[in-house]
Amino acid sequence: MDNLPNGGKVVIVDDCFQEILPLINILNRNTIPVTYYTGKAGELPQKPLQGVRLFFLDLRFSPNVDSKTIISNASHILKAILGESNGPYLLIIWSSTGDEYKEELENELKDKLYRPEFILCLSKGDYFETKSSNVYLLTDDIKKILTDYDVDNIDYIMEKITERIIADGDEKEKIFIPQSMEKLQQELYNGLKKAGLLSFFVLWENTIRDSAHKVVNEIYSQIPDSIPVDKKLPAMAYYLAKNRLDKQFEEVEDKDKLYAALMELNELYVYFYSEDVIKISVEKFLPINIQKNTDLVPSQTRFNSWKMIAPKYISDTPGSIYIDKDKTFEFFGLVNGYDDRKKYSEISGALKSDEKILYVLMNINGECETAHNKYPVIRVIPGILIPCESYKEYKERKVLKDIKNAQDYIFKEFDAFEYNDGEYYLLFNINQTTFLPKGNLENMEVYFRLHRKYYLKVRQSLSVDFSKQGIDLYSVKYK
Repeated sequence: MDNLPNGGKVVIVDDCFQEILPLINILNRNTIPVTYYTGKAGELPQKPLQGVRLFFLDLRFSPNVDSKTIISNASHILKAILGESNGPYLLIIWSSTGDEYKEELENELKDKLYRPEFILCLSKGDYFETKSSNVYLLTDDIKKILTDYDVDNIDYIMEKITERIIADGDEKEKIFIPQSMEKLQQELYNGLKKAGLLSFFVLWENTIRDSAHKVVNEIYSQIPDSIPVDKKLPAMAYYLAKNRLDKQFEEVEDKDKLYAALMELNELYVYFYSEDVIKISVEKFLPINIQKNTDLVPSQTRFNSWKMIAPKYISDTPGSIYIDKDKTFEFFGLVNGYDDRKKYSEISGALKSDEKILYVLMNINGECETAHNKYPVIRVIPGILIPCESYKEYKERKVLKDIKNAQDYIFKEFDAFEYNDGEYYLLFNINQTTFLPKGNLENMEVYFRLHRKYYLKVRQSLSVDFSKQGIDLYSVKYK
């Protein structure tokens, strides 16, 4: 069952611990850790979990409740544990109710952000049998002894004994049927198969976790045995940081050495992860139609935004996109007929009066020089955030060229993305790359920061453009 989540992302909610032991045994045998809750309000997590992929839920916590209460309680538990940003998961109803409430629960959850991808119902009645409590065997023995000694008022005495030692919940006892263990495991396996691509992505998540473990273990194993155990982890950190910083190792602070060690781990991780991910068997998920369906696939620009824009940033971080109040960007290679100086000046003035176009500066400093605070200046490249709809209008009016026909020094490699509820193109003029005093950053607002992959893409284009022969032939023409 290698498609079970192996990172503690399995949750079981049941008020009777004895009745979840078979599930725990199966999961333990497959080395799957579990998070358990009784379902009582005071014992639910203080904040929702993240990334739960398998959720076992008992529905009936009391024998005397109506269906509305059962469904409402289930929804409350799911929301409390999963929140609204957990992601896809398989819900397994582990209850004596079987599939009695499945349809009602599906209707209740269909509009919720914590709705499951699939609901599987497993009836406890298929795996447990009900037997009289052992306490009853004891009371039978007591009654027989009292009868043998001709004790008076036996019925009254037995009634009192029963009231004192037998709780309401002890009248019947559920016993797991050992022979049903294989059947239960097969039902779980079948349920995971029905979950389809959820298992596919769980396998990918498992691979990520396993690869991370391999990286740490592999590096640890390379530390010589001659180094004492209590010195091995510092030696590990040294090895990673030294490999990353090389000659600069002695020049940086300990904080920067640790960051360097983390960055080196990232690169080693990519190697192990790439090796492991190609070993994932995808045949079990075939045949499947994964062609684009505009009714089902979310906005491409929103997806691009998620890929490109970092959620957190520090103002001097490479890749930061600053507000450019001076509107430095020039449209040279984008404007039709820009060789006509007068015409270009008129078009440029009109464009710069368009308040929909946002002018930006991008921090393209190197990561190393930023970390070591080498220079009193930062390198920036002017650009614009222009609404896709505005660009389309300017193109139709023959004011701007089609983006793909812009001059080489206009960086245009990013797809349109969503920002502040609008769809934008992000363009840069490589020919205008310049420097700013680092102190200027204190007064500059940041729109957002590009993820490292996209920041490096701009730097790469800058390097390629500057290395061209004859680059001096297209210096800035208009001031």
